[in-house]
Order: sequence, then C-alpha cells, then structure tokens
Amino acid sequence: MRDNRQSERSVGSPDVTNPLDTNRAVLTPSIDDVFELLSNDRRRRVCLYLQRTGVEVATLQNLVDALATGAGDEERERLAISLHHRHLPKLDQAGIVDYDPRSNTARYWGQPTVEKWAEHVEAVDDGLQAES
Repeated sequence: MRDNRQSERSVGSPDVTNPLDTNRAVLTPSIDDVFELLSNDRRRRVCLYLQRTGVEVATLQNLVDALATGAGDEERERLAISLHHRHLPKLDQAGIVDYDPRSNTARYWGQPTVEKWAEHVEAVDDGLQAES
C-alpha cells in the first residue's frame, strides 16, 4: 500500500526530514564535489565564515569585509567580482548556499561534511605555515 502522506505535501510546505524547517532539501554533496569546492581558498573561507558566525543570510559586502580584512579597494573589488561571478554561484550549484545575484545575498544552509573538511584544510594550512 502506498504512503499518501508524501503525496499530500504541498510544494510550499516544509519537509519534515529537513532540520532547517524549510522547503529546501538537505543535500549531501559527493566527496569529490566537496574536495572540488574546498580546493579554492575563497570558497573555503566563505564556508568557514558562514559556519563560524552563524549568519543565515550574508550580503556580498559582508563576505568581502570578512575575507579581505586589511586589503585595498582594488583587491576588495576583485574579490567581490570573483565571489559574485564564480565562487558563490558554484556554492549555490552545490546546494551549500542559495545565492541571489540580484540582491547579492547568500543564504547559508549548513553542510557538516563541507564544514568538517574546510576546518581540516585550514588546520593543515595553519600547521604548514607554523613550520615555515
């Protein structure tokens, strides 16, 4: 016999299996996708910033401010452009954030696998810098 509860759910109703209580499905990217996402320092730093601050929605300006501390205007502008055109859309495609390029906002959904590996890479990088 078929379970009708799932078919009765409307598109706008929250999915009870989603801990975020939204109608967005919780995705777990493949390990290959995780490693590709985290292969770029800017994407790693975006993920870590969103995780550590607990910010649910960040503006592009918030991300630039967090990632480019002490940088000049030209470097901040290059960072904003690369986040807007490359890195945030890639994180969006992977289901880590929902990036709205019209409002320049990223809604963070959380992804424990990405967060774990981003922290690991950061720890390894910090260890290598300490050795040199």
